[in-house]
Amino acid sequence: MRVVHVYKTYPPVRGGIEGHIDLLTRLLAQRGVAPEVLCVREPGTPAREERQGVRVRRCPSLLTLASTPLPPTLPWALRHSAADLVHLHFPWPPGEVAWLLGGRARPLVVTVHCEAVRQARLAMWLAPLTQRVLAAAGRIVVTGAFMRDAVALAAHRDRVRVIPLGVDLEHFSPDPTIADPLPRIARPRVVFVGRLRHYKGLPVLAAALARLPQAQLVVVGEGSERGRFEAALRTHGCRDRAYLLGDVSDDQLLRILRTADAAVLPSTSRAEAFGVSIAEAQACGVPAVTTEVGTGTAQAVVDGVSGRVVSPNDPAALANGLAWCLDPVAAPTRRAAARAYAEQALSAHQMTAAVHRLYDELLVPA
Repeated sequence: MRVVHVYKTYPPVRGGIEGHIDLLTRLLAQRGVAPEVLCVREPGTPAREERQGVRVRRCPSLLTLASTPLPPTLPWALRHSAADLVHLHFPWPPGEVAWLLGGRARPLVVTVHCEAVRQARLAMWLAPLTQRVLAAAGRIVVTGAFMRDAVALAAHRDRVRVIPLGVDLEHFSPDPTIADPLPRIARPRVVFVGRLRHYKGLPVLAAALARLPQAQLVVVGEGSERGRFEAALRTHGCRDRAYLLGDVSDDQLLRILRTADAAVLPSTSRAEAFGVSIAEAQACGVPAVTTEVGTGTAQAVVDGVSGRVVSPNDPAALANGLAWCLDPVAAPTRRAAARAYAEQALSAHQMTAAVHRLYDELLVPA
């Protein structure tokens, strides 16, 4: 069975969807599937490579429109792929166009990761294209029940399947013996991992940090909102307690998570679909705070057990949630609860098995 996944970017580019595709394709390869990824070529990345059993082909982008890279050779690459099945990851309109021009001869699976929030007007104009692709999909995957009732999926609910995102529990695991990778940063330590984007709630995080005078904030990731975030930290008088590390290696990220005291995802809009970063943190035994934005973020944490779910855009609530996680007396119990929840509900192997079954339904005769 050969399956090609189509999305905008792929590691080494960091992001929740990119990390999901990377993990899913690697685990599919372990199950005997031959996975391929088609994506846009970022500066400094090879046009072709193989990563742990996954063939990757990167297509050059001609230009970028509304923050969307447009790779003109993507339809050609998809047409000439030897895959038996195409798996598109939404939202990314160039992938939809590529399927229409180069992939229609094969069964189709679509994963709808989130709604196009910031580009809602563009999504409205592209709705006929999106509906045409969704109508052709044999299966439509959503990562949480919240997406099942999305307006865009109303005509296709008989083919919608809910498959929650998972994390690699063997890789992301507790290790109390690990050496501290950040010995010069005091404790307690709160970690944020993700792209620095408009919907991540970074100004709210700065205001919450000001309410926790003993806490240190470690930020892993880069993005367009870095300048505004630093300005907010200075405004709230806590820039000296925030350490913006930028992008780090996978090994360094694992060490940072294992030695964190709390993780945080203070997102403010439905552009945040789930929150893989806090799932990875809990797998490492770190309690986490997330926000209720009407998507799957609240499903990533068991409120009052493995972390806290708070209202968005509320610095006081965010600070209280973090204080709950940082309670030194309750810390051992809450760290154990975080790992237990990850084992129960956030397994990447369960996720991969469910996706593999969808492929079998479309490719293997009954």
